[in-house]
Amino acid sequence: MGGIELHLRDLALRLRATGADARIVTSTRGPAVVDGVPVHRIAVPLLPGAGVAVSAALAGTIANVLSAESFDVVHAHASVVSPVAYAGAIAGVREGLPTVLTFHSMLHATSMLIGASDALTGWTRRMVLSAVSSVVAAQAARWMPGASVGVLSNAIDTSFWQDTQRVEPLSGAHFVSAMRLSRKKRPDALVRAFAAAARFVAGAPEMRLTIAGDGPERDAVARLAIELGVADRVALVGQRTREELRALYATAHAFVMPSERESFGIAALEARAAGLPVVAMLRGGARDFIVPGVNGLLARGERELSTFIARLAIDVPLRRFIAHRNTTAPAEYDWAAVVRAHCGIYDAAAVARDTPPRASHA
Repeated sequence: MGGIELHLRDLALRLRATGADARIVTSTRGPAVVDGVPVHRIAVPLLPGAGVAVSAALAGTIANVLSAESFDVVHAHASVVSPVAYAGAIAGVREGLPTVLTFHSMLHATSMLIGASDALTGWTRRMVLSAVSSVVAAQAARWMPGASVGVLSNAIDTSFWQDTQRVEPLSGAHFVSAMRLSRKKRPDALVRAFAAAARFVAGAPEMRLTIAGDGPERDAVARLAIELGVADRVALVGQRTREELRALYATAHAFVMPSERESFGIAALEARAAGLPVVAMLRGGARDFIVPGVNGLLARGERELSTFIARLAIDVPLRRFIAHRNTTAPAEYDWAAVVRAHCGIYDAAAVARDTPPRASHA
């Protein structure tokens, strides 16, 4: 499962723990129950190779499910390409149900399409709009004048990550990262930035980089490390469980997230909760929970990313100061707080359903 799928599973489980009968509606093939969560898998044509639903009757199909299963509220979770999410939100409104639509990915060109269709049809007017970070919320609001787009963040189990038993090495600088090895996540930029930092530091202290994760760019990343002369310092350790990541973070000095299109950055938040200084990109969603110089450093580009890696390798007092600050995890991102926020937005959706729609802006 990818990041959004893991989040939705965890969210459903947490909601069910409160007594809510949370269920998932999707076009993805699979079992009817996943980890105790009922999953209604709608039978619609899927685009070959992509697995994306393609059907003019998609909203109607989902509306039939909503009616048959007597849902009380609809929460649609939209990623980059999410026909089921958008159709589900439309179906929820048509069925007269409180409806929430949350954007989980950077929008960019998508936001223009959403804004144009909203101006023409007003399809979002009786739903509550939210995004997982202030960056994405601003992108959505920019193209939907008059719409209020709040922030409904992802969550982590802060107690799990704070239980990291530190075994920090006495010397050197060990950097870690956890990501899918795909172009979007920019593992190549991380290796280039690390190699440049290692050249600048010139071996004092010894620097290492461990990247957890797998994906289509793994071989290319390994070749790049060889080309840049850092293959002996860069370890690609493959996919890791949460428990294995926590053990890895216990041996590290800092965490690096090179993606500039990270709508939230849950891996960075987990690393912060584990007590690691975080180096991330300023353009991403991590700026919601990383205060520069306090919880980590935010880079404006690849050159600055390299500079910050070198800085944390050399500046031990800064590294220790940030690590000490990060021993306290942000309570607003713990599951208990985020579930309360979800319940609150569901109440707001019920109010929005009964409120006259806002005027459209053509």
